[in-house]
Amino acid sequence: MDLTTGQNLIKQKKFPAALKLFKNLLTLNPNKYDIYFYLGRVYSELQDFESGIKFYKKYLEKNENSIGCILNLAILYLNIGDKKNSENNFRRLLGINRSYIYAYYGLFSLSENHLKEEDLNYLANILNDNKISKRDRSLINFIFSKKEREKNNLKKELNFLQQYHTLSFENNATYNKQSLFYYERVLKNFHEKITFINSTNNVYQKAQPIFVIGLPRSGSTLIESLISTNEKKIKSYGESNFFNIAIFDQIRDKIFNKEYDADKTFFKIDLSLVKKSINERYDLNSYKEEDIVFIDKSLENIFNIEVILKIFPNAKFIHTKRDIKDSILSIYFSMLPELSWTLSLKTIINYIGLYQNTISYYKKKFPERIFEVDLNELTSNSVKISQDVYKFCELNWNDQILNFYKRKDLFSKTISSSQIRKQISQTNQSKYDKYYFLLNKV
Repeated sequence: MDLTTGQNLIKQKKFPAALKLFKNLLTLNPNKYDIYFYLGRVYSELQDFESGIKFYKKYLEKNENSIGCILNLAILYLNIGDKKNSENNFRRLLGINRSYIYAYYGLFSLSENHLKEEDLNYLANILNDNKISKRDRSLINFIFSKKEREKNNLKKELNFLQQYHTLSFENNATYNKQSLFYYERVLKNFHEKITFINSTNNVYQKAQPIFVIGLPRSGSTLIESLISTNEKKIKSYGESNFFNIAIFDQIRDKIFNKEYDADKTFFKIDLSLVKKSINERYDLNSYKEEDIVFIDKSLENIFNIEVILKIFPNAKFIHTKRDIKDSILSIYFSMLPELSWTLSLKTIINYIGLYQNTISYYKKKFPERIFEVDLNELTSNSVKISQDVYKFCELNWNDQILNFYKRKDLFSKTISSSQIRKQISQTNQSKYDKYYFLLNKV
């Protein structure tokens, strides 16, 4: 039992086990301050932000200039909507290291007005310096693309945006190439390539978890916030990817074999292993089966619907969607570097084709388990649509649910974090009109 074991548990997203380990380590070694850092990390992942902040601050008592800890603290404050403390910590980073580029992006994400002329001049001067990383140059390009949008300078905006995408892909090229292969070859018709074994005794018949699925920028975080604002205080695991991990662990050896043939390879999914994997991550043993009600907003669970239903036959899926052209462009104009398929218009369109085929298949196979929410309908008629969502989820609706944005415990790790802290308003239907010509090129 040591720090390395705990670090591995965090990498594997086994946060309950990591928490137990680090708490035991702290009892044995109360003066080992690295433990405070990892407790801050684990509590943040478990959405206990008060404890996360407490342990990060404790770590900083002995390591006041720790870039990693101050960054985590700034992001945690951002996730809970505490803009002032988030800003203070991003500025603290720049006080320690003026060339720490992510701090500029953090300030910019809080408010575009946080970056002054001298900041922008500094970033412009170092933009083409090959001594800085591709990741840092991608961030600068993204910031400048947004600044050019403010000036309505379309050509420069798109040039900076293209550079952002190119550098983001190149910054992690090996992973991104493998990831695209997984999306384009492995997940294509994945539902036709899998069979299930060991289904006996691996089913939670009384559980009723809620899975929010769809594309990024489609209103999924808004739906998550609405559902979690209920009298039962249903826990949300955010974009956990727990089912992705459970499935990938079983198929990785086949797909990374040099003899792998995507068209001829089939997969056996052992449900006993899936159950074990998600138990460790959702900490299901801490629930009574009839009390297993939670929210998971891992959007790529759209490919895992049948696997999920094998474990949770009463699971419910809320599929969020919006106008498809606006979906493509909204994703393209967002910063989502961890998703390889978002880094070019061509790969976005390819992924969306895969997504559309998959959701169409599952809507026909499990029509009673999937409820669709259109973002435009939700924002233009929030009372009725939120009532429909609550009825589908078998939850009691009241008008206070629409005041979700006033919650002090609202937590979001997505780029929609600031948007969900405002009252629901109708989406701007003309926001992307002037960019539609980009789709004709592709």
